[in-house]
Amino acid sequence: MTNNIFLHGLKLNTKIGVPDWERAVSQQLIIDVDIQLKGNQIFNSNDISKTINYALIESEIKEIASDHKHHLLEDFGEDIIDHLKEKFHFEKIILKISKQKILPDTDFVGVILER
Repeated sequence: MTNNIFLHGLKLNTKIGVPDWERAVSQQLIIDVDIQLKGNQIFNSNDISKTINYALIESEIKEIASDHKHHLLEDFGEDIIDHLKEKFHFEKIILKISKQKILPDTDFVGVILER
């Protein structure tokens, strides 16, 4: 038995990309996070300390994005995972970051990091 929480479809704007023209304006990223919690307890109480607060995860990700220091989605993703690991205790994380309309014939490009 495992317990997971997730945030899917988090939309945020940040300056990211390798060429200067791409970093000139903010782009919308779409982020999905799946987190496997530690332990296998049954949630039979309303005790928030037994899980991770979604709002805190969202806040951490938005804070990292506000720095506008990343050029690659890969580096941005690793930074998110490192920060979340420092703040919260969990077993596993899957992070998906997507950008729209970067390639003319492709709806989305992105990365999926699993740690």
